[in-house]
Amino acid sequence: MQWWPAKSEILISHLPPREIFRRLNLAVKPTNYQSFKNRSLDDTPEEVYLFNGKVSNTGFAISQVVQKPDNFLPLIQGKVEGTSKGSLVYIKYRLFPSVKLFLGFWFILMLLFSMIAYAEGEDMLTVSFPIIMLIASFWVILSRFNSGYEKSRKELVRLIG
Repeated sequence: MQWWPAKSEILISHLPPREIFRRLNLAVKPTNYQSFKNRSLDDTPEEVYLFNGKVSNTGFAISQVVQKPDNFLPLIQGKVEGTSKGSLVYIKYRLFPSVKLFLGFWFILMLLFSMIAYAEGEDMLTVSFPIIMLIASFWVILSRFNSGYEKSRKELVRLIG
């Protein structure tokens, strides 16, 4: 069983790095981190883009375009290296830093509630309820991350060949 929502893999593509980056540049909508209005780019419909993020000369940091907010969508970080027969694409799927920060806060808060209930001599249900909530929340996070990972991976593999 996976204990933390993160994955990594190496994809082998028959395409040269130049072609992979060309495809990424066409499919990734540059993110304007200073604006909450990332609706379109030069009046181009948003449906054209598969991903949001940044593409550089050696790698990329992207996330899949979604219609509804999804906090557990993976941040995809990749590095492309050329080979004699194509490319190797090193990919890491991670939670966004803000989600990690919230998870840390939630974990500490639930443990604190349990310790306070234990110190006050509460019954075991009161002591264990925050821990049960923490485990249930973590299960939801893992399942949502894995669902987002599968969808994002499918689109990325289709894009880079």
